[in-house]
Amino acid sequence: LMDDIITPSLCGEAGPTHVNAWIGTGGTRTPLHFDSYDNLFVQVVGKKYVRMYEESETDKLYVLRTNDATSSYGAQGNMSAINCELEDFDAHPAVRNAKYTEIIMRPGDCLFIPARA
Repeated sequence: LMDDIITPSLCGEAGPTHVNAWIGTGGTRTPLHFDSYDNLFVQVVGKKYVRMYEESETDKLYVLRTNDATSSYGAQGNMSAINCELEDFDAHPAVRNAKYTEIIMRPGDCLFIPARA
């Protein structure tokens, strides 16, 4: 697949430091999280709802930092306990005050997501 990916010139002479292709079927949901590297999110077909929070909102997002050997969820310290589709304000009251931007991605759209966003 790497032979099919052309590195855009905006990635600089050295090119990207990470290349990942995440492919999902209709209805795929990605839990609220942040990555430690910049991303270019490209929507190929269908639509995708994206909710972005600025780094300054992190303290309101209940980021999981776990050493639980029974689960890898949250092991990287970049996953949130928040379910954006079914928010529980009793369990996570601070998230009610977290400001975010909503984006609807459509085929051909490209979104730059900075590290730790």
